[in-house]
Amino acid sequence: MKKSFHIGEIGKIAKEILSIILDTRYSMPDKATLVALSGDLGAGKTTLTQVIAKEFGIKETIISPTFVIMKHYPLSLSTSHFRLLTHIDAYRLDSDDELLKLGWKELISDSTNLILIEWPERVKNLIPKDAL
Repeated sequence: MKKSFHIGEIGKIAKEILSIILDTRYSMPDKATLVALSGDLGAGKTTLTQVIAKEFGIKETIISPTFVIMKHYPLSLSTSHFRLLTHIDAYRLDSDDELLKLGWKELISDSTNLILIEWPERVKNLIPKDAL
């Protein structure tokens, strides 16, 4: 599902994404829920991830994982049916193979994972057609 928003609507965007994630959760029982975040540098991809993480009760400061590529945040089952939020920044990846080496297949195949990926166009062959 592709939709564009203005950066000033971050709260609205986060609430809409959360609504979609939580409403469609049981329709994807065999794989992770994936939210693909595209936009120019400074467009608000990480800010959006911060707002969503806060809604899931994550107290840790969320920063862009540009240099570490991937960051995992455990989730409490009391806030949702997800056990793990994974934030990926694919900006520095040059190929799909680099994400595969980081355990992508295992990550995407676990239905208790919520994945937010920035710069999904860098690894477009690995992004499922039904990603949000």
